[in-house]
Amino acid sequence: MTVTDVGRRVYREGDPDLPEEFRDLLVRMLSHHLENSTNPHYTELLGSLWNKCMTLAPSERLKTTFAKLMAQEVEHGVITARILEGLGVGPIDAPIKQYLFHLPIDTFCDLAYFNALGDRVGCYIGETWEGVPYEPLLSVAERLHKDEVFHATLGMSNLKRVCSTPEGLDEANEKIKIWWPAALDMFGRSDSNFSDAYVRWGLRTKNNEDLRQQYIGDTRPMLEALHIEVPEDAANRRFL
Repeated sequence: MTVTDVGRRVYREGDPDLPEEFRDLLVRMLSHHLENSTNPHYTELLGSLWNKCMTLAPSERLKTTFAKLMAQEVEHGVITARILEGLGVGPIDAPIKQYLFHLPIDTFCDLAYFNALGDRVGCYIGETWEGVPYEPLLSVAERLHKDEVFHATLGMSNLKRVCSTPEGLDEANEKIKIWWPAALDMFGRSDSNFSDAYVRWGLRTKNNEDLRQQYIGDTRPMLEALHIEVPEDAANRRFL
């Protein structure tokens, strides 16, 4: 079975012809994907985020919107766990490696950046699943992408609210120095062999660096339109 053959066929759960390398990459991609309801570290993160959403939201109405967002995050974790189960993978207990998820969320500005920049990365990763040759993931790809767009759009709206006052803009200009490099690092290393393998087998349409550059090209102007002084793209990065 060749990579070209994979591109012409969408595999279903339990398909005996599923190539071993393709399965291994698919399991790795989903296992490293943050949203997994069987992972206690993800459950812990959801609990923390729920608390931040309910205590930092500046209005009661916004709490309702955050509740919808959090419900979708729970559902995403269940979806990922179900797909992995179909691949023969049980519960996962693995620390969350992407350090953006460990950054302190002390203010509404931090929460806005978490959604505006962190969740926005999910939009770009999710876009590459629209043609993935594995039916259980393909069938939910469009829905997951729409949810991530909602999360990122909410974050940008909240960030605009923060930047509407001089004090808020000052805070946003300080904290962008932390959140911008963390968001760019979420795409992974530019020289990752796994990144190219995902593209080769149709699990993504672009590698880490190509996705990161697309993200930068789209996102930097949005931040600058809010008068946020975005750092150089290599500043304070951990994974180049």
